Amino acid sequence: MKILLFHTYNQGYLSSFFQELSVKLIHEGHEVVSFSWKTSVSDRVIDRVRVVIKKKKGYVTNYRNVYGLIKREKPDIILSNFSYVNPALLFGKLFGVPQNLVWFHSLNAQMASSKMQVFIKKQFLKLADVVFANSYLTKEELQLFYEVPNNKIQAIPFWSNITEQDSKGSNLEFNTNRKVLKIGCPGRLKSHKNQKIVIEALSILKKTNNYTFQLYIAGEGEELLHLKKQVETRELTNEVSFLNHLSANDMLHFYNAMDVVVLPSLHEAFGLVFIEAIALGTPVIVSSSFGALSFINSNENELDTFTFNPESANDLTAKLVPYFHDEGLSKDFFKQLYKQHFDKEVIFKSFLKILKTA
Repeated sequence: MKILLFHTYNQGYLSSFFQELSVKLIHEGHEVVSFSWKTSVSDRVIDRVRVVIKKKKGYVTNYRNVYGLIKREKPDIILSNFSYVNPALLFGKLFGVPQNLVWFHSLNAQMASSKMQVFIKKQFLKLADVVFANSYLTKEELQLFYEVPNNKIQAIPFWSNITEQDSKGSNLEFNTNRKVLKIGCPGRLKSHKNQKIVIEALSILKKTNNYTFQLYIAGEGEELLHLKKQVETRELTNEVSFLNHLSANDMLHFYNAMDVVVLPSLHEAFGLVFIEAIALGTPVIVSSSFGALSFINSNENELDTFTFNPESANDLTAKLVPYFHDEGLSKDFFKQLYKQHFDKEVIFKSFLKILKTA
């Protein structure tokens, strides 16, 4: 079968997931064409996947490009995500593509969608044969907000290939004093990413226990000035470093250098940073609102050992304290957690099974 995949092709780990998925589909005997909007134009073959890139322009031109590509390629299956979904569904239906699939990534709170946007998306999603949800949280919202029937939704997690990435040199520098706990907090600096709760929790720990630590906040966004102001107010200027945006290679160094990573989002449809970190065996304290957790078949007590209420600084401080005493969960615990619940071969087989029965 010929599969036309719409996703943003770049150096990020989500793009790497879809590229690897494409390669696996080719090994199964399928032909895969990948389409992306970017600032440049190209048409090349990468690992046997034909990658077509068109310059992103206005609404009409973008839709025309999708229309032309589907008409020309005549795929048996279309798989789209993010801003590609609406035109891919519309023109896939117009040209009678046998299977029109969508991979849905975001919670409604993350997108801050208006009622009109929800209404429009709801109409387009009616054209989909299968909607892949990246977590059971996303699946619930697809039913609640977009009224997608339960039998049309399949919850499939992502995997990460970060452990297979070649490590190159990096200019990043981290505190080398073993007595200083290195705490990482990666992610876009947006209000729902909730980095402020980490600063608040560490302020409490410094005042009550005089613990020594260095917090490394990696990312960019509109909350940067507010977070810097909070750091100054809490008198943590010497303990907090802002690293701005990190490349995929730098993120590899970042995860490996941290003693523990804190992921405090108020809502997260999946949370690639979570599985990237645990794949490398980096200890993680993660918000209980992460969708990736819905794929972990563990009892509540085990989940409670590394999750916290993202609205409670006290809950976070309680989870951090063991790491100051070298009593936190081990690297092997998190590596095993990843292998048990996010194994790529298991996920891919599940995807193939759905593809064959759609």
